Amino acid sequence: MHRELDGADAAANTVIAVAADMTPGGSFGESWLIVTRDRLRVFDTDGGAPALRHDIALAELREPKADSLVGGGALQARIDGAVVDLVRYSNAHERRFSRVARYLSDVAKYHRAREKGEEAKEPALREEEGEPRRCPECGLLLHEGTQVCPACLKKHKVVLRLLGYMRPYWRAAVGVSALLLAGTGVGLIAPYLTRPLVDDVLVNTTNPAGERLVLLGVLVLALLIVRIAVQALGILQGRLNVWLGTRLGHRLRTEVYEHIQTHSLRFFDKHKTGALMTRVGQDTRALERALINGVPFFLANILTLVGITVILLMMNWKLTLLVFLPGPVVILLSRVFWKRMFRILHGFWHTRAKMHTSLNDSLSGARVIKAFGQEEQEISRFDGHSATLAGAMLRLEQFSATFFPLLSFITGLGLLIVWYVGGRQVIGGSMSLGTLLAFIAYLGTFYGPMRFLSHVGDWLARALTSAERIFEIIDSKPDVPEAEDAVPMPHIRGHVELRNVTFGYDAHKPVLKDISVDVQPGEMIGLVGKSGAGKSTTINIICRLYDVQEGSILIDGVDIRKVRQDDLRHQIGVVLQDTFLFNDTILENIRYAKPDATEEEVMAAAHAANAHDFIVEKPDGYDTVVGERGASLSGGERQRIAIARAILHDPRILILDEATSSVDTDTEKQIQNAIVRLVEGRTTFAIAHRLSTLRNADRLAVLKEGKVEEIGTHDELLEKKGEFHRLVTMQREMSQIMEIR
Repeated sequence: MHRELDGADAAANTVIAVAADMTPGGSFGESWLIVTRDRLRVFDTDGGAPALRHDIALAELREPKADSLVGGGALQARIDGAVVDLVRYSNAHERRFSRVARYLSDVAKYHRAREKGEEAKEPALREEEGEPRRCPECGLLLHEGTQVCPACLKKHKVVLRLLGYMRPYWRAAVGVSALLLAGTGVGLIAPYLTRPLVDDVLVNTTNPAGERLVLLGVLVLALLIVRIAVQALGILQGRLNVWLGTRLGHRLRTEVYEHIQTHSLRFFDKHKTGALMTRVGQDTRALERALINGVPFFLANILTLVGITVILLMMNWKLTLLVFLPGPVVILLSRVFWKRMFRILHGFWHTRAKMHTSLNDSLSGARVIKAFGQEEQEISRFDGHSATLAGAMLRLEQFSATFFPLLSFITGLGLLIVWYVGGRQVIGGSMSLGTLLAFIAYLGTFYGPMRFLSHVGDWLARALTSAERIFEIIDSKPDVPEAEDAVPMPHIRGHVELRNVTFGYDAHKPVLKDISVDVQPGEMIGLVGKSGAGKSTTINIICRLYDVQEGSILIDGVDIRKVRQDDLRHQIGVVLQDTFLFNDTILENIRYAKPDATEEEVMAAAHAANAHDFIVEKPDGYDTVVGERGASLSGGERQRIAIARAILHDPRILILDEATSSVDTDTEKQIQNAIVRLVEGRTTFAIAHRLSTLRNADRLAVLKEGKVEEIGTHDELLEKKGEFHRLVTMQREMSQIMEIR
């Protein structure tokens, strides 16, 4: 009977069939929720035959939702005016039933629209988000943070795509290959000189000693010239190879970073910082090495093998055929190695990314770690990640350390065969000693490329593993895309309207629910509500850091999804509670909003933000380096620099998110004075910890559980004795308690 939440069952007309793991009383036990096109049924199946507990027409459902409880949750709906728990479930099934609740909510809206005589489209079960992903082709569970299946990856397509990155540098790649071939070709002269050196100088005693000495000198000089030529060509090839590698690495890193920057915050919510840093840095470096050390050397070694094979066949074709006897064994082992190596490498790279993520978290949270004295815990956590990485690296290196010596031993058997068979021919007089030594010298040159080609599996596995991770970033499409018919809006007036907006960071758990607010140009509106009500989320969607799932946001009457993003970004200014400053000078941090601003413009913005006086008191003034995230400045100083940055930006729409929180009274007064100058003539959305600071707002929108509970002026809402009055009263009581203490 077990089925996942995976779509329609044509035979039973079933849309959803999903198991819950708790009984109505809250103990563990199995029940099933079955949703068809027109009905919802719940069966209790724990300990016996299925017993029907609920049988409800979908048209009768009202306000379905997934409610969080201690240790689990409940799928609820209002039926005949009463809230009913349809099923109970543990936290392990929370995401799944949130998706069910989302579908049932769509169904309820559909039936309400039909009852009103409105046209409505029958809802469909939405795509699953955030669940552990499996490959759609083979069902393999994918590694965290990736959507590419290593088993189904089309390796030949990846290789062709990698070669495409060499196209802009094809002249350099051809030059590297030509120099490599030339060096190898010149190097092939040396073994050939071995034969006259042995046969005509060392072994042949019939010629006069003087002639042999002259010939010896000529041959040694020729060997010296060959060595010099090989080294010179090698130096040129190495320098060109380094040039090619740095250019290619720069292009790869820039392209990956550029694609990362095109994504919305949802992308960064799903991908850990350490993993992204690994892809930009180490994965691109690994791919760069694979391309530079792989492609030219692969082509050159193939041609070298062909050339040496021709020479060996000309010298002694029977002996040459014996050299290839270990070939089938080498090919078989290489195929086994390829499959095993690719799996090991894939796990190794993901393990390393996890360790870097842990390291990034620890370094970023150093203040919190120190404040709570959790150094030992962080050391222990990092030790666990490092040990896991060490285990993965151990498996990788031990496998390589076992395979390659074994491969070298097998290929070396060909040399023993040549010594034995060739030695018998020399003793029998059918081959000269010089020819045998020259043959063995060429054979040594032959085994070099053979050993390189035996590493092709290793090279290709590393290249494909890195390429898979890089191409996943490059190929990923932004979930906040630029519209093809985007409307240019270089001069925004500031009319902002939220029309029936529903949004959730997880699409199945909306944070904002059917919100509608109309803000006129130049109006200041305060967003009020307890933590989790949706205030910061409202700001995020107004800035289009995320796109809404339902409804629309209009800027001057144009859907925000149709506005050209550059125009939108350049006309929205943000001052956040947690001000981020770059590890640069105060001047450059203010100028970040307008890179071409003059120093006079920066100072004017600092004056308006009440920041100039404390800046000039610094030893280096505007050239003071603020440190990591502005660590050398106080919270109030960082806040005023952020306000100066916003003033210099001169936005039409201004966002203030707790801009005066966590500062002393004097600093708050200075910040408030700066904000008064900042908001003048701009459409402003303000969130404030102290509700009294929003007294000057034109209107206040009170949010509660993701909905607009009430809206009006400060005095109107107090007179209304509603949610805002309750919040103000509570804050006053808390202030009195603090004063008594």
